[in-house]
Amino acid sequence: MRGMAVVLLAGLIMIVQVTVVNRLPLPGGGAPDLVLMGVVTFALARGAVAGALTGFIVGLVTDILPPAAHVIGQYALVFCLVGYMVGRAAERAPGFGAVTVIIAVMVAPLLSAGVGGLLGDPRVDWTELLGVWPSLVMYNLAIAALVFWAVARASGERRRREAVPTGAYPVRRRV
Repeated sequence: MRGMAVVLLAGLIMIVQVTVVNRLPLPGGGAPDLVLMGVVTFALARGAVAGALTGFIVGLVTDILPPAAHVIGQYALVFCLVGYMVGRAAERAPGFGAVTVIIAVMVAPLLSAGVGGLLGDPRVDWTELLGVWPSLVMYNLAIAALVFWAVARASGERRRREAVPTGAYPVRRRV
């Protein structure tokens, strides 16, 4: 059941990203990347392997969703790498979640442009990207608070369930 909820949530995030967020006339020319933040959230909560797998699948679907005007596989590779790196950092240093998210938010657009350039995408213009990059980072950092809330809530519920397993304490019966 939980896996189906994750799939539905990922699908909803991708649809909102493509139909609403990408069309908003925001200052600075950038827009928040909800899909990236979803991958970061999942990687923080579940670890490196789950983050990489989720990043790859969500990135591949993002690559083929219309209006895909980039090389297929570009976002799959970028989100897979970001999911793995964030999950690995969260496993190694759990107290540095904020730093991990800030680095991921700053590196992901540059990594995406770099992969696009390596794959021969003619629309990769580094001067335009560096002009839009600060707004991309600011919009994603604004969403980061929501990411931390979601991760804290999910991991808090998991810790509560793991803290007292069923049948851990004997029940005393009154005689």
